[in-house]
Amino acid sequence: MADNGARDTLLTIEQAAKYLSVSKSSLRRWTNEGRLGCVRVGARRERRFSKHELDRFVARTTNAELTDTSDVPRMPGDPDAPLEYLVACAEQGIPRHVCVHHRDRDELWRLFRPYVDHHLGQDAPVVFIHDPDATSDVRTRLARDGWKVEDLERRDLLRLRTPAQTYLRAGSFSAERMIDFLESVILDYRSMGLETVLISGEMTWSLTGAKGVEEMIPYEAMINGLLDRYPGATIVCHYDMRRLDPETHFQALNTHPHVHLPDRMVPGYYQHH
Repeated sequence: MADNGARDTLLTIEQAAKYLSVSKSSLRRWTNEGRLGCVRVGARRERRFSKHELDRFVARTTNAELTDTSDVPRMPGDPDAPLEYLVACAEQGIPRHVCVHHRDRDELWRLFRPYVDHHLGQDAPVVFIHDPDATSDVRTRLARDGWKVEDLERRDLLRLRTPAQTYLRAGSFSAERMIDFLESVILDYRSMGLETVLISGEMTWSLTGAKGVEEMIPYEAMINGLLDRYPGATIVCHYDMRRLDPETHFQALNTHPHVHLPDRMVPGYYQHH
């Protein structure tokens, strides 16, 4: 398949997929399962593949396995039940990073509720960064859905935070600082034996005019690399269609693998590596 002089060449996931004539999704699944070795490089820990290792993999793999497409996740038929699809994607190395586009708080909660119920229902923690004037509303909605908010907070399964406590600490935004914050939350829960966690935030903090808010979209792209390292985490970003401009929504589509619209869930434009 390849000449010996090029055996040690490291290929990107796109090049490796072309080399084997398989999907990138299959490559991610095989590496996650430990069947195919890869090297992780860079801050985003992107996969690189040795041609020699790819040749060895082909030699011990049947043609049926190389052409199998049964593992391709299907978009959920019910947009209010997205988690089964996201879990299937995560098993193939596609990060659980979702942008939710909504028109009001009732619609936001209708779309977001399945994520909350899924995690709290299995004693997995939820961290929700909400608009500063929405704390009472969020607590009321959780209670209305049957959740004992104070008990969840006492058990550290629910953390309600505002942008001033997260995105805009020190009065400004830094993409790298926020990624460090997210990782610290994930590691904190992992130290408690909890690898599954939901972190979610309303993105209207970007309208404050604070220093650094122009880094919001690059930050969204960086989240995908973070989730490569922590596939048990789900990060959901809320985009208000009334308040945020069309360009911001378009850029959200470009930086998220998954897009949750009011009436359906669709793939984002982000090309995951």
